[in-house]
Amino acid sequence: MLALDSLVLDLIFEADAAIDPEGLVAALGGEEVASARLLVDPDQQPPEFEMQVSPSVPLRRDGERRLMIIDDSVAPMRPDPHAEPVVPVDLRAEKARLIAACEALPVRIGRMFALGSWGDAVIAAKAARDLRAVALLPWALDPSIDTDGKRRASPLSEEEIKEKLFAFEKRLDELPENEILSDLGPAALERRGDLLVVSVLEADGTWDTRNSRLLEDALAATERFALFPGAPATGAGDRDPAGAGAGRRAEPRAEPAARAPDGPEPDGPEQDAGPPLAVHEVQGRLVVAFPRERFGLDVMASLGTGAWNDVWSPQDPVDRGTRDRVESEGAGFVAPLEFLSEVFFDGKPLSRPTFEAEAQPISGGAARALRVHCPRFGTALLLAVERGGRFVTSETERPEAVLDLVA
Repeated sequence: MLALDSLVLDLIFEADAAIDPEGLVAALGGEEVASARLLVDPDQQPPEFEMQVSPSVPLRRDGERRLMIIDDSVAPMRPDPHAEPVVPVDLRAEKARLIAACEALPVRIGRMFALGSWGDAVIAAKAARDLRAVALLPWALDPSIDTDGKRRASPLSEEEIKEKLFAFEKRLDELPENEILSDLGPAALERRGDLLVVSVLEADGTWDTRNSRLLEDALAATERFALFPGAPATGAGDRDPAGAGAGRRAEPRAEPAARAPDGPEPDGPEQDAGPPLAVHEVQGRLVVAFPRERFGLDVMASLGTGAWNDVWSPQDPVDRGTRDRVESEGAGFVAPLEFLSEVFFDGKPLSRPTFEAEAQPISGGAARALRVHCPRFGTALLLAVERGGRFVTSETERPEAVLDLVA
């Protein structure tokens, strides 16, 4: 069993390249360091392993091998990865190990991330298009976003998903290197010979995972998609970093202000975000109930990193005291699930036959429950309530209590 919030150095090797064990050991810092790491070849694991732990399709090409070098001695790097976005560990030495491996071995893409969390602290590649390929993985894997980057009200058909995956490589040809690298959000770019290294680590080596999401959005640049996949992008040209959000970083977490909870706090976007959120206390833990209109992949990513300030809107009747408690203690969530295929089971979008075969009755048959994987969040529980619809919740250990919120 791999430990959640372990540190991962992830290497995708060039097609048909031979992996030099001695070179790898030297890059990691010697036998003592290497022997303390877990070396995981995803191709030697069950088929669902990659989808549940860290998807690499369609990033990986035919003939390419992947190696995950996992340091579980530091796990967990945060008490609650879903509530605390900042990894308070100096990762500069690990960044150096990743760079050394990419320089010494035939590596096409190297990444550093935390197991179970979406987003990269460091990405290294010899081509800018490969940096963008990493950032476009969420677009490629989201069954509700089409080939043009538009979110659909219903999941894509099987043919539409195939069309999008076919377009993945073509999308990478739309922007030249100078435009890809002109806006990296909060990340710093280093050129190490022919190696491009993009990092969101702070000066002291700590890692705010919210900056990884900003980097991902900037690199993906889905708003620049060409009308026909593969055609040169039009519009912005060389993006001006000063006007495109380059250098923008996540705001540091402030200590809760000592003031009375005298009403809803006007954080978040000014536009109407839809129906309000509701906060409940379930067995001593706060649980936020989302309406369908407010729950999607971007929200799941925010929940996965504990970035609650990206979730609240001015319409939410949640006072400052409650928001401060969510920020300091974390919170769970429950939300309606319209389509089973929005979550994964055994590495595949969940289907009705699979749910019927695998779900277990709870609360005297009032509902059925199944552990699933939520993209960009992680393990969650799917609840199908008798005559009450389907819901997904982070509260995997207290499903009966959550039922009271949705009954």
